[in-house]
Amino acid sequence: MFHCPFCKTSAHARTSRYLSENVKQRYHQCVNIECSATFRTLESVDGIICPPPTEPVIPASEPAATVNRAGA
Repeated sequence: MFHCPFCKTSAHARTSRYLSENVKQRYHQCVNIECSATFRTLESVDGIICPPPTEPVIPASEPAATVNRAGA
């Protein structure tokens, strides 16, 4: 969610489209009825913090828990 550049009220995204694999253009509309400005933004990936593992991580299986029941 972005804030309106005019009145600083929240603005809702109305629609969006990808311009490339890592760039999205998004259209917003201010929720302030007295302002109602519309504007667009660009959203992009500017860096990778932690890439996915190169090999799948398979969790170690643990033995199934047994339930102690009376008379069993």
